[in-house]
Amino acid sequence: MSVERMKALVIGAGEVGTNVARTLSADGHEVIVIESDPVRCEQARDELDALVIEGNGASPRILREQNAKSMDLLAAVTAIDEVNIAAAAVAHQLQVRTTVARVRDPDFFGQDGAFAKQLLGIDFVIDPDRAAASDISKAINLPGAVSVEYFGDGQLALAEVIVTESSPVAGIPLGARERPHPAFIVGISQKGVASLTRPGTVPQVGDHLLVTCAREYLRSAVAHLAGQVEEVKRAVIFGGGKIGLHLARQLEQSRIDTTILERDATRARVLAERVPGVTVLHDEGVSQESQASAGVAEADVFIACAGDDRSNLLAAMNGKRLGARISLATVSREEFTPLVDSLEIDAAFSPRLIAAEAILKFVHTTSVKGIHLHRSGFEAMELEVRPGAAIVGMAIGETHGLLRHCRVGAILSEDEVSIPGRGSQVSVGDRLLMLGPFGTMSEVERAFAGKR
Repeated sequence: MSVERMKALVIGAGEVGTNVARTLSADGHEVIVIESDPVRCEQARDELDALVIEGNGASPRILREQNAKSMDLLAAVTAIDEVNIAAAAVAHQLQVRTTVARVRDPDFFGQDGAFAKQLLGIDFVIDPDRAAASDISKAINLPGAVSVEYFGDGQLALAEVIVTESSPVAGIPLGARERPHPAFIVGISQKGVASLTRPGTVPQVGDHLLVTCAREYLRSAVAHLAGQVEEVKRAVIFGGGKIGLHLARQLEQSRIDTTILERDATRARVLAERVPGVTVLHDEGVSQESQASAGVAEADVFIACAGDDRSNLLAAMNGKRLGARISLATVSREEFTPLVDSLEIDAAFSPRLIAAEAILKFVHTTSVKGIHLHRSGFEAMELEVRPGAAIVGMAIGETHGLLRHCRVGAILSEDEVSIPGRGSQVSVGDRLLMLGPFGTMSEVERAFAGKR
């Protein structure tokens, strides 16, 4: 889907809906949010540049009242699958151009998105659990990184790397470091605070670096910056729910020796049948005693992805303290995010943020080609420079009037990735990867809008 200016209906003002609505609004589109919870309605009105209506987004009456027939997009992203499916199906009958539904239960459509489209007219179905498992698997399969995202049709990478004691950038100003690989350290997260890097920025052990580079240099650049890189050979998963099951299957395909700790005996038996190549232990999995008996101390990576954020954080903390080289956790609720750094967990993944990101990628606009909402506090956006954009003809280093709080992380021009240096010029047709802390990407709209 690609239009100049959309009219969009977002059903649900939770974390997914809020991020979708905020991003579409910032890109200049007309957005209406429908939410049944009055408290969330008030919060959304305070946070969003959008019309927020209290009501049932699956109601044909309410959708007709909002003139759904004139809408380019309906994104149904409440926490209830049935509401989302019904809203998208009604929207299709009302001739909304594109419909999107968040559906977690695989019993509805399984992996067959074509079935959802043919039967109900739903153009795109996103399963947050499957998407989260895929993101975690990508990170595990890139030694030295705790997350990775690809842009520019896969040619450009944005990776998150933890600074270790053996990292060559630890304790050294970035402006003085050696650059054996064509990579750009564009952002840093220190004790949970995200900021863009400067030549005088001094990374410390435990800091997280956001690095851009061409995909072909990704492994070598990450290995260099991380300072110590070992392939993941053994993984332990806490929680055999939907994310745990999807992840176990993907790690099994990567030939990683995987163990699942599952507290529910019935679910443990089901897992043993569904992933026979994976070791399944019926165990509570949170305490250090339980994890020690499961061999977590010898694990290369420990992933806590049960259905409860508190349990995930505690399990991931214990796994790290017990000796797991990398400890990861899924966190659904925003209020728990600050605990990730204080508990010394290496990285966290938010299924809700991942779902919002997947929807925004599907519903990309003419200028926005990709988007990534980073748990550490950054957002990244890939945009195409169109004729008349204010940034055309500017050189890197001359964009401060337009881009004060976000930065060009990489330039994709004629299928060639380049790391921007001072003096690099922006041309029509270039695709730029922009990066900034949450809330600063609104500057991008001015830079890529027509000149006044």
